[in-house]
Amino acid sequence: MIVAIAIVAGGLGGVLRAEIGEALRNRRSGAAWATFAVNIVGAFVLGVVISQLDANGRAILGTGFTGGLTTYSAFALEPIEQWRRVERRAAIVNVIGSLTAGTTAAAAGMIVGGGWS
Repeated sequence: MIVAIAIVAGGLGGVLRAEIGEALRNRRSGAAWATFAVNIVGAFVLGVVISQLDANGRAILGTGFTGGLTTYSAFALEPIEQWRRVERRAAIVNVIGSLTAGTTAAAAGMIVGGGWS
């Protein structure tokens, strides 16, 4: 039953990612900002989830919801495409910024969730 609920949660996370992506694409140039936003939010949520929930909650919200919300594949592809368009600075900022902000967001989520000790 947990797996089925995690699948539904993953679907909800994916729908939310699509909606956020569409909203940010209309306001900013390129999809990189949308990917950046969902990955940072997802890292924060995952930090809270692993600090607060048991294995079932982690499976549902951690693996399911945040797995559907976040997207490593787009993060891996977008800097390459930026580089190919000779947007070298944007590609470098994208990679360094995503890694730094994502790690910081995950740590902040753990602090907020009380799991940082």
